[in-house]
This record gives sequence, structure tokens and C-alpha cells, in this order.
Amino acid sequence: MELEIAGVPTVTLVSQSFCALAQIVARGVGFPALPILKLPHPIGDPDPEQIGQKGTNAVTEIVRLLLAPREALQKEFSEKHFPLPEHVVSRR
Repeated sequence: MELEIAGVPTVTLVSQSFCALAQIVARGVGFPALPILKLPHPIGDPDPEQIGQKGTNAVTEIVRLLLAPREALQKEFSEKHFPLPEHVVSRR
């Protein structure tokens, strides 16, 4: 958050199981449009190649988010909704 306050573009990388929580926390501390990039869950993997592939797959989107105009990101992420993971939602 300190980098965002200083005007340095950031991207927050979060496992898909925690994106909704990350968004709630960001909004709660005054960052309603924090750029959050959803990564496959779990992030860790016993196979280092699989972990590296997850990073490689995310690079294009990370670059886009870092280079996008701030106003565009504010619009995109203030309107973005990350649903709660299926395993925490009531199955009624």
C-alpha cells in the first residue's frame, strides 16, 4: 500500500481462494481499486516447473496492469467483483 500511496504502480498477486478477502481488506483500508491479479490456487506446488509456469502465465497481465493508465485501472477494479470461493459459500 505504501508504494500505491507514493504513486508507484503495483499489482497484488493473490490466490483465487483469497481474492475476495484481499479486495475487502484493500477497500477497508482505502484502496477500493487496488489492482488484484487472481492466480490459480494453490500457488505452491511440489513441482518447481509448475510454480514457474504459473508465474509465466501471469506475466502478460502483470505488465498490462503496471502500464495501464491509473484512471482505467480505477474504473476496472472499483467495478470488479471477486466471488467467494465455492468451498466457503453455503450449499443450500
